[in-house]
Amino acid sequence: MDAAAAIVTLIFVITIFSASTGGRVAVPGLGGGKEATVPIYANLNVERIPDPDFISVAGDDSQNKIEKYILKFNKNTSFWDANLMSSSMVKYGSMYNVNPKLVCALIARESAFNPRSVSSSGAMGLGQLLPATASALEVDDAFDTDQNIRGTTRYLRFLLDKWKAHPQQVSLTLASYAEGHNAISRNGGYSTKTKGYVEDIIKIYWKI
Repeated sequence: MDAAAAIVTLIFVITIFSASTGGRVAVPGLGGGKEATVPIYANLNVERIPDPDFISVAGDDSQNKIEKYILKFNKNTSFWDANLMSSSMVKYGSMYNVNPKLVCALIARESAFNPRSVSSSGAMGLGQLLPATASALEVDDAFDTDQNIRGTTRYLRFLLDKWKAHPQQVSLTLASYAEGHNAISRNGGYSTKTKGYVEDIIKIYWKI
């Protein structure tokens, strides 16, 4: 092997080695981490979510669909609670310009619609808000259904705005809900565990 061929081979090996993400889903267009040559959705076995903005379509009974899905997903939920959840999702979805079905799908994954849910890390309620996050979102009682959904929707809006210039806005928003947007920016991607989390929410979204 001559010197030129050896150099080309060495560059190729270094390039392949550098492309390793260490078990993380690399995101094109983010600084700080190794970037993939394909968009995130090429790594997700799900359909792409349409425009994440809340759009009121005539004849589209979002609240009724969400309420029915909640009752089907968690059979311990009363009709009253399902109605309260669905109405809050639609109300705050409209207020913060977030698709209420996306809010519903995230809450299904986070707490299975159990307003009293508490995680091992101390995250609380339907959207599993950490105490500091709840405080920043002006949620006084994270176990209150309406307050928690308001905080969860407002936080989704914040994350959607953070990624508004990125073509993978929705998946990055969902991943950031799990890991934090600063961590994803710093690492140039998110973990394979979070990849499954994003997939789960998107799959739920399409079932509502």
